Amino acid sequence: MKIDCRNLACPEPVIMTKNALNESNEILEVLLNSVSSVANVTRFATTQGYNVEKEELGDGEVLLKITGKEENDIIKDKYDEKSFLNKTIFIKDDKIGEGDFGQRLMKGFIKNLLEFEKLPRNIILVNKGVFLTTKEENSDVAETFKKLSERGVNIYSCGLCLEYYNIPFESLKVGEIGNAYDTVSILLSTEVISL
Repeated sequence: MKIDCRNLACPEPVIMTKNALNESNEILEVLLNSVSSVANVTRFATTQGYNVEKEELGDGEVLLKITGKEENDIIKDKYDEKSFLNKTIFIKDDKIGEGDFGQRLMKGFIKNLLEFEKLPRNIILVNKGVFLTTKEENSDVAETFKKLSERGVNIYSCGLCLEYYNIPFESLKVGEIGNAYDTVSILLSTEVISL
């Protein structure tokens, strides 16, 4: 089976892939032409226990071949779940409040997360929150995020937001490109702290 997910906005490529995998047990080929869609579809398929092979076709197009799900072959988390709270921090801006003081508050909040033994399972950054993982002036925050990531916290920066603000995906200093499907799934299954 082959599906064409070129030029589709987030989260449509992930949803189409999910539906196709639910419909058929045969090899699924997914045609994509965006870096964020390739990352998101690959992550979705691998976390569901599938094998993914990537073939560069040229002109920015990629063909993903998804195969091999076996019963009870879901990827296991490599981190001890006892280290995490069933919480997600949802960050919508690069500051808490206004101006320089708001930026200081945000940096202090994120830095203090390192002081706790139990951490939130996820940090999701949307809208101007993606500046915290991409902009040079926030490199100290990105370093804190790296330390949190090393301790097993999942960090996702909205791919559509990166595109909207014309931030190249290569500018992402930590974490992964996120998508609306995964974000909604995480928000519905964890307690959410919104900033």
